[in-house]
Amino acid sequence: MKQITRLGMVMIFGLGFTIIGVQEAQSMTAFNLSCPEKYIATVTNVEEVDSKALVPKVEVDFQIIQTLKGDNIISKKIQVAKDGPVQFKSGEIYTLEANDVWLCSATVFSKL
Repeated sequence: MKQITRLGMVMIFGLGFTIIGVQEAQSMTAFNLSCPEKYIATVTNVEEVDSKALVPKVEVDFQIIQTLKGDNIISKKIQVAKDGPVQFKSGEIYTLEANDVWLCSATVFSKL
């Protein structure tokens, strides 16, 4: 009986270690994202995207004030989750990091 109990404890411990290992691997992947573009930009328009996706989205239009890293462009459009961590509003200024159409980070530079 003791051997069965010990075997069960080892299996539970091993499963827990495996789950922790998987979570750590996923976290490391998120930090290794390449974000070759960085801008200071003003939000010019926020519009809901009509999609059948599970997560409602908005398309945010930015007018680029200054390019800090990447190609010099005049404007950029990015789609983000409607109820995501950043609620973009027209007229606000952000520092953006992006990889093409994917937003890596957005830090408010100036609020209305």
